[in-house]
Amino acid sequence: MSEHKNKNEARGNFGIYQINIFGKVFKFGKADLDRVTQTSGEPTRIHQQKRELKKTNDPDEVTHELVFKLQNTISKIAKQVEKQVIQQFFEQTGEIPEGNKKSFKPKQK
Repeated sequence: MSEHKNKNEARGNFGIYQINIFGKVFKFGKADLDRVTQTSGEPTRIHQQKRELKKTNDPDEVTHELVFKLQNTISKIAKQVEKQVIQQFFEQTGEIPEGNKKSFKPKQK
């Protein structure tokens, strides 16, 4: 059985993604790029989140992009990069993306 990729020491090819709704950033997240959903060809984590968002939004307006590809790294590092991306977004806009509000607490400068 493969190692659960949420464990901090799990090694893999991770990506930091951004989901947009109507062109506005909705969420940043971390995905295992090696786990791909066959029907869409997208990393499974991204596919799942977009599928849920398309239920309450125009499906054509729910998009994603990879912000970073982190090859052969550990999950802990990928989580740190994800937090840095969200922090940088907060510093540039003064906003926390809607999909990150429950889990992200910005560092105030």
